[in-house]
Amino acid sequence: MQDESLLAHLMHNWHEVAKKDQQRILRQAKPLGALTQTDYSYISKAGPLQKLNLYFPRSFDTEKLPTIIDIHGGGWMYGDCHLNDNYCRFLAFQGYAVMAMSYRLLPQIGLREMIQDIFASLHWLESFGSQKGLDLTRVFLVGDSAGAHLAGLTLCIQKSLRLQNIYGVEALKFNFDALAIICGVMEPRKLALGNGIMSQAANLQLKLMIGKNPEISNAIDFSQVCRNIHLPPIMIIGGEEDSFWWQTKLLLEILKQNKFEFHTKLWLHSQGPHLTHVFNVSHWEWSESQETNLAMLDFFQKNSVSKQKN
Repeated sequence: MQDESLLAHLMHNWHEVAKKDQQRILRQAKPLGALTQTDYSYISKAGPLQKLNLYFPRSFDTEKLPTIIDIHGGGWMYGDCHLNDNYCRFLAFQGYAVMAMSYRLLPQIGLREMIQDIFASLHWLESFGSQKGLDLTRVFLVGDSAGAHLAGLTLCIQKSLRLQNIYGVEALKFNFDALAIICGVMEPRKLALGNGIMSQAANLQLKLMIGKNPEISNAIDFSQVCRNIHLPPIMIIGGEEDSFWWQTKLLLEILKQNKFEFHTKLWLHSQGPHLTHVFNVSHWEWSESQETNLAMLDFFQKNSVSKQKN
């Protein structure tokens, strides 16, 4: 299949996903107890995909709250800062400030520009978050699917001057205490090993990611960028019903090989066929999702407490 027709097929697939997501979100009840501040532009002359949302518990007063940064998934081609709205509301209700950003997408831009948008949103938070009640001494990073890949890259780039130069970003003045990876698609270069439209289009997606920036070609997979970097604790969330379970297994091997500290919340086939890709983000209301998300928050809390003790 030629690149043009393959790209059209891929974009049609994400258009269908978007319709299903919209139908699901309309049916879902919203979590109670959260306040939202939406569509802040994080750069001057921002485009429609250069905005962010903030979420707070309804009982929020003057005390600064621990902060969760959520990076949405969508195959690097789909989604915005509203996609995980209900999930972010649920996290906020548990006593966190949550920031979710949009970022520009393939095929309009490449991976380097995507990362630059994410860092621009984080620099906005660096400038304005504290006055809005976010505690930037307690910051946690989470991403799902392709958003997990972007979160993993963000964490490594923050720790590496070499990677900052490759991606053309400046380090943040705050750091991340922990990272949660949800059904992560962390190895784009290995996508051709799987099944489905994203695997069929793996070479095209890689070409689009690199775009006009060949210098990033050896700094795309998480396994490429995490070497020789000291990372904070990582939590891996996934399950055997996930169509990208094979990517989660790859990631677990990478973490073991690099001797990173990591924890897991993994669901078996026997625990339910409905526990598919990013189920705990798209279906916040399920009991399994709430169990998973509360386990993630417990992981964040323990790492925040241990940091304060040290």
